[in-house]
Amino acid sequence: DTAVIALLLCTGIREAELVALDVADLRQTVGGELALEVKHGKGDKRRLVPYGDLDWALAIVETWLAAAGIQEGAVFRGFWRGGRKVRPDRLTTRAVGLILEAYPISIGGELRTVKPHDCRRTYARRLYEAGMDVVALQQNLGHADLKTTLHYVGALGMDKRRAPAVYSFDLGTLANVIA
Repeated sequence: DTAVIALLLCTGIREAELVALDVADLRQTVGGELALEVKHGKGDKRRLVPYGDLDWALAIVETWLAAAGIQEGAVFRGFWRGGRKVRPDRLTTRAVGLILEAYPISIGGELRTVKPHDCRRTYARRLYEAGMDVVALQQNLGHADLKTTLHYVGALGMDKRRAPAVYSFDLGTLANVIA
């Protein structure tokens, strides 16, 4: 469960992309960066998502793989009844939803169920707030349209919209103009 949640939050992949992952997809490189390969994203598009400083999620997934004895093929698989032996077939998207339902979170004092796509939106918003370029986010998320990425980022508070000091101007020069 931890590996599923960590990978969703740290890569922003869709639940269908998560269940389609093979072990070989976990350790690819792009521009010298360790990355996750999504072979068949929405619209059957391929993309690479760099882990960056969130590569700790990969360590969690590798712990799962070692514990489950998985060396190739599907990364995420279910268990046979009794929970002692791993099945050969892939986890389903429904199973991913059930995993997340088992871990409700408190928002404003109210327990809420997290959906897989909530992890994707959280990835977008948190990385944007941390300073990631919105076009880089768009590429990581596999969005064809930047508007979709901006929708994920959502409305920003005034503290984020406040203009920084990009110009320097000596207000004292105005006194000479007025006089």
